[in-house]
Amino acid sequence: MKGIKRIAIVGPGRVANHLAPAFKEQGITITGIYGRDAEEATRLSKKVESPIIGDIGKPIGADLILLCVSDDSIAEIAEQLSPDNKAIVAHTSGAVPMSAIPDHLRRGVFYPLQSFSADKKIVWENVPFCIEAESDDDVNSLGSIAEMLSSKIYILSSEQRKSLHLAAVFANNFANLMFEFSEELLEKAGIDRSILHPLILETANKVLMQKASQSQTGPASRGDIETIKAHRELLGEGSNFRVIYDLLTQEIYDRNHHKKL
Repeated sequence: MKGIKRIAIVGPGRVANHLAPAFKEQGITITGIYGRDAEEATRLSKKVESPIIGDIGKPIGADLILLCVSDDSIAEIAEQLSPDNKAIVAHTSGAVPMSAIPDHLRRGVFYPLQSFSADKKIVWENVPFCIEAESDDDVNSLGSIAEMLSSKIYILSSEQRKSLHLAAVFANNFANLMFEFSEELLEKAGIDRSILHPLILETANKVLMQKASQSQTGPASRGDIETIKAHRELLGEGSNFRVIYDLLTQEIYDRNHHKKL
């Protein structure tokens, strides 16, 4: 089995700006950067000392072509790649099936399960990598380069990864929206948001140690109807806060008391 020693990056966005330097630090050669935004592509190419790929319709010299593009662009970009490419062509999406890449290519998936921000350093050893490919050799090759960064490697099918991505939206994106709501309520009351930080950390720590269902507390869990009424009155009729509060409160109450409020 030939190992992956050369990687070409298609799409110079947040994921690529974290992955490409990490691979370079591990001795992987970044053979080229391609991006529709020439300025972003140039910036990343300078960071990893790699040439710009001018035309992705020609064969690309690499062992892995990594598509770090938006979900909606994966199929379109993959279709532009030359069928003469010998490299594995893998995308980095959690929600898009491997079949979005044409089957005349050596297709795969290399999905880091993490939220990427431009200004926040990634601690790679904590990041799970989800791998998929059509041959055992390609699975092993993708797994080997993932192991350069992390020991958390999972071989998942496209269907499994779709469920994982949905679960991550609930755990990350929706939870973050709740933090936004909390901050807005505190700001309106003239309270600094840092007052909630110990509670947020304790909640996160508990859910890491046991199932979330075992960690649930609060008025809906206890059945404190008068407190719930007071909260609803404070939020007022018709606001998004009230709609979401009612929905989530009802769900928690149902799960703990097996009846409607």
